[in-house]
Amino acid sequence: MVNKKDGDVLIAVFNPVVNEVTSITIPKNTQLKVARQLGTWRAGSVWQLGENEDLEGRLLQETITYHLKLPVIAWADSPAEGFANGGLVALVKAVSLPYKTNLKMGDRIKLAFFSFGVKNFKREEINLAETKLLKKTRLIDGEEGFVLISGLPASILALFSDIEISQKDVSVLIRNATGKKGVPEQVGEIIEVLGAKVAAIKKEESEKFDCMVLGKDQKAVEKLAQVFSCEKGKGLPSGSFDLEIKIGEEFARRF
Repeated sequence: MVNKKDGDVLIAVFNPVVNEVTSITIPKNTQLKVARQLGTWRAGSVWQLGENEDLEGRLLQETITYHLKLPVIAWADSPAEGFANGGLVALVKAVSLPYKTNLKMGDRIKLAFFSFGVKNFKREEINLAETKLLKKTRLIDGEEGFVLISGLPASILALFSDIEISQKDVSVLIRNATGKKGVPEQVGEIIEVLGAKVAAIKKEESEKFDCMVLGKDQKAVEKLAQVFSCEKGKGLPSGSFDLEIKIGEEFARRF
């Protein structure tokens, strides 16, 4: 996920299975409900809000994940747009320039090599402003902008499916210690976009706790831990489940 110079938000999906790059643009004047119960803001203002809250790009990443149900892992400032564009100069800048991101240098280099090898006809651009998913209207701040009028279609959600998870028919147990209704169901929606199956939601006593993921497949554990910013636990899930995610009161406060 990239905070573009013009204020738009770019979500780039790199698919090594079919050697494709898909770029999804969210207009900067799209109204979003911001994660961590920080209210309703335009998409183009959430990055700065994250900096004000000492969260940097993590706040925008969480907002996209929780509001649009898209499991986004990486966040970066505008130079990282070069990874999606694929031009040599842009890729060199994306790798070498200093900018705010949670991508490590090794990740940058891998993305650059992959993107450089993707042909132009294997690159797709989707601007949500040019679809029927957004409606132009007057926002709560009195200015014109966009609102999402429905959930994202299966064709877009499918781009975010993790093939290693979906092919293994991974079953997930959600242990709900948030003390709130609705949160585990929303978490489950995001997990199922990744390609796993939420087999059960278990209600437990509320705990002052964030979240923890544990499971049999360490790659799947790593993926869920990154998406939800959870601790990786030791041991195996309860019963016959492949993965287990426990969410507590602190998680609900930042959801």
